[in-house]
Amino acid sequence: MLSETRTISLLTELIHLPANHSAEKLREVYNEVCRTCGYENFLRVQGGARIERKEPEGDALSQLTLLTDRIQFTEDHTGISVDQFGKKIVAVLSTALPSLGIPLILIQQATIRLTATPNSFRNASEYLARSVFKIRPEDFEPLGRPTTVFGFRLVFPPTSQHPHNFNVRVESYVRDGRSLYIENVGTFKAPIQPATITEVEKNLERTADFVAEHVVKFLSIFDRREDA
Repeated sequence: MLSETRTISLLTELIHLPANHSAEKLREVYNEVCRTCGYENFLRVQGGARIERKEPEGDALSQLTLLTDRIQFTEDHTGISVDQFGKKIVAVLSTALPSLGIPLILIQQATIRLTATPNSFRNASEYLARSVFKIRPEDFEPLGRPTTVFGFRLVFPPTSQHPHNFNVRVESYVRDGRSLYIENVGTFKAPIQPATITEVEKNLERTADFVAEHVVKFLSIFDRREDA
């Protein structure tokens, strides 16, 4: 059984019809989200603005990017939960959509990144090679060099029951070779109006729940030594 997961990054990108954002309107959004959502810095970028908060120590980053055709949210190593992130997105959109004259979200892409550690193996590469892929040490000999098994992808296309798709990546975590890096990217193509903006929050929850309820359970099947 894998260890308890630890969320390291949460991202959401919202695609909308192209719109030109004036500096005045961007500042209006900035002033409000700084007051309600804890952002601090404002930077003009081509076609829009980047609003963010960086911790003075470490690599934690909370970022909101407003562009002509999309709105991007990033929480990287901030410790925020999926529920908190969803509520933060809804709060920002409640200000940004009317202020910037955006009537509709066309597509949402939600990403969750987390880590988990196998308990029956020394590191993630050994877990992947020996248990997931069933590769014996001698099977690597034709390669002629020491080899690290890095990861794989799982693709879940839309169905009649689940019209969204998921793209899951499982790898050895580069910052800690003992752990697995698990990423799920969910794509939701049902348009979202301001009146139903909480659907953005629900889509993020669907993306996270799929990892917790299905992907981690699947990966835990392989966290045992059959040669023990």
